[in-house]
Amino acid sequence: MRQIITLFILVTLTVLGFAQIPYNERYSSSVFDEIEVFQDIIYGNAPALSFPYLNENNTTPQDLLMDIYLPVGDTLNYRPALVCIHSGAFVSGTRLAEDMVAFCDSMAHRGYVTASIDYRLGMNIFSSESSTRAVYRSVQDGRAAIRFLKESAELYGIDTNDIYILGSSAGAYVGLHNLYMDTENERPPETYMSPDLGCLDCSGNSYQHLGKANGLIALWGALQDTSLIISTDTIPVFLAHGTDDATVPFGYGSAFGNNAFPPTYGSSLVAQQIENLENNVSKYFVFGEGHEFYGTNNGDWTGNPNSYWDTVFNKTETFMYDIHMPVAGFYYEDYGSFEFFDESICATSWYWDFGDGTYSTDQNPTHEYLDYDFYRVTQFVKSSTDSWDTTSVMVYFFLDIEEKNNEDFIIYPNPSHEKVTFMNKGESKIYLTLKNTLGNVVYCTEIEGKSNTSLNVYNYIPGVYFAVTESKKNKAISKLIIN
Repeated sequence: MRQIITLFILVTLTVLGFAQIPYNERYSSSVFDEIEVFQDIIYGNAPALSFPYLNENNTTPQDLLMDIYLPVGDTLNYRPALVCIHSGAFVSGTRLAEDMVAFCDSMAHRGYVTASIDYRLGMNIFSSESSTRAVYRSVQDGRAAIRFLKESAELYGIDTNDIYILGSSAGAYVGLHNLYMDTENERPPETYMSPDLGCLDCSGNSYQHLGKANGLIALWGALQDTSLIISTDTIPVFLAHGTDDATVPFGYGSAFGNNAFPPTYGSSLVAQQIENLENNVSKYFVFGEGHEFYGTNNGDWTGNPNSYWDTVFNKTETFMYDIHMPVAGFYYEDYGSFEFFDESICATSWYWDFGDGTYSTDQNPTHEYLDYDFYRVTQFVKSSTDSWDTTSVMVYFFLDIEEKNNEDFIIYPNPSHEKVTFMNKGESKIYLTLKNTLGNVVYCTEIEGKSNTSLNVYNYIPGVYFAVTESKKNKAISKLIIN
């Protein structure tokens, strides 16, 4: 009889008693004591607009630099990577911005490869054409950084299918355009002006990889036009924004309220467009808060981080883990022995706890139980990046066993909705345990020989219950129906 597993329960990271299951807290806790930072890594070179930024043809070749953070002592071959892109309105800021360094440091301690990048700065703040080109150059640089990391995947141990962008303010502009302005026909016309800035993946370096991210954390950013978001744009996105942001509009408007800048679409309208297309978006919109509401100014804290920093970081941590975690799932068939069939997603390793003190690492195990009882069978799945199904996903189910009657034990009335009587007609004492279909004990008692006891079931949830009785003679199971 086929039983479909439909109940998935998320539990906390504290899992006790599963010594034979290689559980770990990677990606969700700081599991590496030390990290190593490789500074001033050149990921590309591109023409940068020269000061005073008035002539778009006045450019100078610029090395594009990143700092790479790696967990020390990590034996995993390939890890997800996070590219952090700083704020600064495309005219200031560096990869050393305190918030970007904090993200890189903390996520590296959790097992990620992280990188904070510089990108080309400079624009004529009185020219909408120049500001559009400044954003586009930064988008090109963000893509060049991803191409570099893909090319260097063996050196730094990077899973090239799991490279994410985290951007603050201007960096969030870069990230949003990385996802949604991803074809040549979506390039702004200003980018073709002299000098032509070239295609999205035609600047910085010549590595033959796609520079598009696999996930995005956009903190207080905006997009040129939400029409760039189409139904096939399903890459995971997390948006954080304050509703009273006067620097980057939460809705529609120009940055800083400066009409010289082209109007853009803030996080609320980006989220609305994604949801209108029936795709998923994660949001953290804080009513009444402004720009960089976790306490930074252009990426640097004037004092200590406020409480919003912990919230944004924790939401980022969870969002990223959800992208690359596997998903547990299975069904079973009962032929006397039990056959378990894996239906997990993105798993490469399987661990089973059958609830009777035995385990298996087979993908589709078969198991025989030695005794009639309720068992909790748990499936743990692991991916190639050593991630689990969120804070460990456990699937609970009740063994569908047939009744094994005890002739000396009677339940009446059955079904019942008010009071039931349990009668022991035999000479020996009976130990009675009443369980629901999840195997949870809802009542237990002892019944002496030649006696009975009653139970009021008026407040019990209607359904099937199982009365497990043990005596000197045998162990048996009887059904009780509460209606």
